[in-house]
Amino acid sequence: MAYGEIYNTTWWGVALDTARTVKARPDFFGSQLNLLTSEQPNLVVNGTFDTDSDWVKQNGWSIENGLAIFSGTVSAYRKLYQENILTIGKIYKLTFDIVSINSGSIKNFSQSSPTSYSTIGTKTEYFTATFDNLFLEPTNNANLTIDNVSVKEVRLDLDQIEAKKCLADWIHTTALKDLNN
Repeated sequence: MAYGEIYNTTWWGVALDTARTVKARPDFFGSQLNLLTSEQPNLVVNGTFDTDSDWVKQNGWSIENGLAIFSGTVSAYRKLYQENILTIGKIYKLTFDIVSINSGSIKNFSQSSPTSYSTIGTKTEYFTATFDNLFLEPTNNANLTIDNVSVKEVRLDLDQIEAKKCLADWIHTTALKDLNN
């Protein structure tokens, strides 16, 4: 093995992926996993729309049967939002499912340049918050349903070598301790 190959990203990536499922985490190892975006808490409350609560629904929105539904010809005040869950200037990962869409589109207006979504499927975007509220807004005459809204603060991703290097260091140190005992 050549110098520098100890942190083979494929092997350590698999180790990190596997280790994330372990419930009992040693302090050092756990602190490294907590740096990952995937380990951050979902800042959205009731993102699965299990109840008609926690969301401010403007004209045209309803929450029924585990879905947020927009159907209207409303031209103003049509946002679905949660207040004070973002910090202005921080980067976030938003994911949500468009379950059905018969017309129109929906945007995340929590940022300065929102992307418009007009097809069924899971949508994921990274954005810098320009407001402290999460705003989802459909276009006029939209007819759509959404589900599974999640917002997490962006930290590290699994493919970033530092988290894997730290894990490798921890495993190496622990293995040497075991060999010496």
